[in-house]
Amino acid sequence: MPGALCSTCNRCRSMRSSCGLWRRDVKALMWKELRENRLKIIVGCVLLSIIGLAVSIAYRFLEGGIPGMAQIPPEYADLIKKLMPDFSNVNAYLYSQWFSKNLQQVGAILAIVLLGSAVAGERELHTAIFLFSRPVSRGMILAAKVIVLFGGLVLAVLVSTGGAVLGAIIVGKAPQSAFVLAATLHSVVALIAFASLATLLSVLVPDRVKAMLFSGGVIIVLSVAGQFKPFHWLNPLALFGSSALIQHPVPQLVPVVVGVVLSACMLGISYYILQQQEF
Repeated sequence: MPGALCSTCNRCRSMRSSCGLWRRDVKALMWKELRENRLKIIVGCVLLSIIGLAVSIAYRFLEGGIPGMAQIPPEYADLIKKLMPDFSNVNAYLYSQWFSKNLQQVGAILAIVLLGSAVAGERELHTAIFLFSRPVSRGMILAAKVIVLFGGLVLAVLVSTGGAVLGAIIVGKAPQSAFVLAATLHSVVALIAFASLATLLSVLVPDRVKAMLFSGGVIIVLSVAGQFKPFHWLNPLALFGSSALIQHPVPQLVPVVVGVVLSACMLGISYYILQQQEF
């Protein structure tokens, strides 16, 4: 019977796209990823939205400065001013406190949690031998994981940024639409790059906790190294962000291209290594 051949015969694997079973398998894989990770995605959306809303509302109370600053000794007052957010306008405030700080930091954690266990989790739970023996290529299995998990990450960015914008509107400080769109694009590119790194380490490291720790460690090391002038370009914010968005809210070509190329390279390496592994 044709149905029996499709599920048991190696020759039929090349015909799965024509009989519709290949597409069904990919959809099943994507639903599997969504079921297993939906709670993480929901928690990420809620947590980031609360932070975004709080950051924007805080602008109303901090805009005038800290009460009693006049009584603080000048040397301490100068230090406090350097640590204070940029209140020159709402765009500058959201860039310094949301897009380049809270969203990037908490979003990076979400990216690592989602993608750090993408392949390592399957190996740790001993389900990889069954998953990767299915009559669907390893590349399609990895693609299904990446599409669902990257989609969840992007959803969290969009929902939480909507919360940040809503908070700004509530306090009467609506940001420019062009700025929000451009800064959101840069944030998505940055977090996709972090997620691609986590995917690569998830393929390399068979333990999901170690894969997550290594991913976070690499990002932290790059961020710390980027604080020194010779290595400023290693800082993720310098790579993917641009303060020029505040005055000129147009996507910056270089950071976006760098992020896309790095992500594509890391995903390509992940695919190549996965093809060579035995389960």
